[in-house]
Amino acid sequence: MNQRQLEIVKTLAETLNFTKTAELLFLSQTTVTLQIHNLEEELQVRLFDRTSRSVKLTPAGQTFYEGAKKILALMQKTADETTFVGQGFVDMIKIGFADEVNATRFSAMIRLFSAEYPKIQFRIYGGYPEDLINQLLSDQYDLILVPSFSGLKTKKWRYCRLGSFRSVAAFHKTHSFAKKRRLKLSDFDGENYIYISGSNIMDFTGDFMHRIDQAGVNLNVFARTDNIDAAFFMLDAGLGVTVLPEYFIGRFAGTSDIKTCPISEDLKATDFYAVWKPKKQERSMEQLITYIENYYK
Repeated sequence: MNQRQLEIVKTLAETLNFTKTAELLFLSQTTVTLQIHNLEEELQVRLFDRTSRSVKLTPAGQTFYEGAKKILALMQKTADETTFVGQGFVDMIKIGFADEVNATRFSAMIRLFSAEYPKIQFRIYGGYPEDLINQLLSDQYDLILVPSFSGLKTKKWRYCRLGSFRSVAAFHKTHSFAKKRRLKLSDFDGENYIYISGSNIMDFTGDFMHRIDQAGVNLNVFARTDNIDAAFFMLDAGLGVTVLPEYFIGRFAGTSDIKTCPISEDLKATDFYAVWKPKKQERSMEQLITYIENYYK
């Protein structure tokens, strides 16, 4: 068994096509067929059921495919980290971030930190907040940047608040709200409302909906989405209004017909946090955490 055979099994399991597999790996179809045959002979199992019309993984093949993916990923990770050390870096910090983290000035802080600690390298990955939390728990990241979430302020986490953002109304520029400098909750009576929630954005509209109910305002929730870009599309099309944290404003500023307006009643703000696990950290992470805490004092 060798790396090339692992790559062939992984690719064939994903394409279920010998010709496509050969093209993707820059091999001849004969080579792909021969390598699969040799591997099956070595393992004494069939990895694929194949006919003239179809290719399917066998149960044994599925097991081998899952293992091959893990082995190849570990090999790539080992190669990357070896190159990293060979280039003279002393450590690498992996950071996962949710949408709109730039509003917190974190990228500017990283630039300053890197100038002071040039031997520390970063790997930056985007993701949904709930996914990032789970990945932090499983040590895939050293630190994550996410909006506030239930259970944040427990002994499970250490964290630093990066910023607090008020909620604002968002709507198309032709909407009657565009003529107002400030909105009241009563202004939303009868409006078509785009409800934004879900795992990728967190439920920052909950406080607004609670306040609407308390005020006795009749709000027409005509659409629900957990995708902020889908919400922006509906706003740009003039289909309704919504309320969102002001850190999203940068996403559409100057590129659409969406406008915003503050709300007179004080709504719950949305905080953004850097979060890490309360464990003994590597020296590089200790330096970064100290830098973050001083930068955001």
